[in-house]
Amino acid sequence: MLLWCIPIFSESGQSGPSKCLPLALGPFAFGGAMRPATDEYLYPRYFRYVKQWDKCLAHGEWPVSKVEQFPNAYPSRLNKDQREIVTREAYDWDIAPREATLKLAAPGSAIEAGPMRITTWVQMRELSEQRKQDSAERSEKAKAVESRLEKLRLRLGETSFGLLDAYVHELFHAIPGRLALQPLPEWAMFARYLNSIAMMDKFAVNGGEDGTAAASARDEEQKACGLSDSDEETLRRVADDLQKDTQNDLIEPRGTAPRQGGSAAIREGIDSHIAQLKSDLGEASFERVAKRVHSLYESDPISRVVPLDSAKSQPDAGDQ
Repeated sequence: MLLWCIPIFSESGQSGPSKCLPLALGPFAFGGAMRPATDEYLYPRYFRYVKQWDKCLAHGEWPVSKVEQFPNAYPSRLNKDQREIVTREAYDWDIAPREATLKLAAPGSAIEAGPMRITTWVQMRELSEQRKQDSAERSEKAKAVESRLEKLRLRLGETSFGLLDAYVHELFHAIPGRLALQPLPEWAMFARYLNSIAMMDKFAVNGGEDGTAAASARDEEQKACGLSDSDEETLRRVADDLQKDTQNDLIEPRGTAPRQGGSAAIREGIDSHIAQLKSDLGEASFERVAKRVHSLYESDPISRVVPLDSAKSQPDAGDQ
């Protein structure tokens, strides 16, 4: 999964133009349906490509057959001075693409082979905090990108910047997009809640400080939800059944939209468990759970990237 993160581009003093190639533009460039993308997503990647293209390909060290595999970094209608402005911006650009924060891994390593599993309650809590931090950092990054692009617009002029912007979107096979926040569907709220319950119960039996922390969190959750011990056992059973049925890695806990592949089957399974919970608890106890679920997740929306001129998100909008 992370093979594409392993760079063949190097800035070391021992690596000249004949020793490097730019990173690929991305999985959606030059193919598939046009996807909406934000400036915060596109421009860090574009300027990274400009810098690598300039270092690796612009000086005639590679044969034409190799160079032709990588598109020119600049729109053809920009003049020399305007290209130099874009190149300087690329070298000055200090806002990294989001995947640049990933740890690189050798092919076949444990990290490269698949996502790491959560094995402790501490990791579970850290994941939740990281999601909140990622959201805040993304907002700040978007503002920084907007500010830098506005300055570039002033240096290039409105017309030339428009040419550049159109070319960047063409390179990445994208249309202008914006980030839209949507309330989490109720079934997804229940999925997260039941997954959290199952994980707390799982870690509570581990023993040690981590197990004690998980057990304490579980007790606090029972008090907050207001269920009796017998109802808690029902909740525990349904949560455990749901986690087993979804294999625990089909419920996305990181604040993004539900996955597209197989989503209908996942949704059907979750709805079935919610119905079972309601039947086994009874109306009054189920309402307590529903109230708790909404209090935890109503203010935790999912993000979707939608076309810039869209009044609301579209079903096939891209996730970022």
